[in-house]
Amino acid sequence: MAERLSGRVLVTGAAGGIGSAVGRRLVDRGVEVLAADLDPAGAPGTPLVLDVTDHATVDRVVADLGPLDGLVLAHGITALGPAADVPMAAAARVVEVNLLGSMAVARAALGGLAARRGRIAVLSSVAGFAPLVHRTAYAASKHGVHGWFDSLRAEVVGTGISVTIVAPSFVATGIESRATHRSAGGAGAWSTTGEVLSADDVAAAVVDGLDRRRRLVLPSRTARAAGVGSRAVPTTYERLMRRRIGGRRPGGPSGAGGGS
Repeated sequence: MAERLSGRVLVTGAAGGIGSAVGRRLVDRGVEVLAADLDPAGAPGTPLVLDVTDHATVDRVVADLGPLDGLVLAHGITALGPAADVPMAAAARVVEVNLLGSMAVARAALGGLAARRGRIAVLSSVAGFAPLVHRTAYAASKHGVHGWFDSLRAEVVGTGISVTIVAPSFVATGIESRATHRSAGGAGAWSTTGEVLSADDVAAAVVDGLDRRRRLVLPSRTARAAGVGSRAVPTTYERLMRRRIGGRRPGGPSGAGGGS
């Protein structure tokens, strides 16, 4: 039987989207949620101002928190448009926030998590193992998330820490409103493929994954199909994705992937 997560949990990206939904679920079960965000006003739990790209501050703030029972990394941003159109500065910012920010917080929290055999959940995306047109920087950041956190899991064997990667497909979080770049012609509705989950749908999968200490959570039929299709028939998968998502628009989805 799964042992329900309890105690103290640090949640990043806690002021909106998936992070806020996770925080609400944990608060409702009596967990002490440390709600970290650039502006944590209104986040469920105890607000904590944190810029995940300021690594020195991350080290200091997270170390000061002491022992933790859980860590949920739910922050994220994207860039929308063909790879040739996205400036390197915009692409670098996506990698800095999504990948390096997650690495920085997890690294700083390892000591506190080891003290309580804690659990880590990191929000990735189907873009972490499959191609996603017009979101190349986002896909790069999420591929990196899989590489780093899968490797971390192998390193922390014996400490009691578990590492769960959550890889949804399209989620209605409004992540596009924080895009570091949008190619012209994509304003308005951004294209998606397959079912679009709510933030609360994904939050339920995150909490269940933490309770069960699962390695990988694919919380929708679309995510599971992407996992199989991108490996078994990669060229067919790419063709279908271009047809369903790409078309003649340089746009992106409404809250693609695991960002908050």
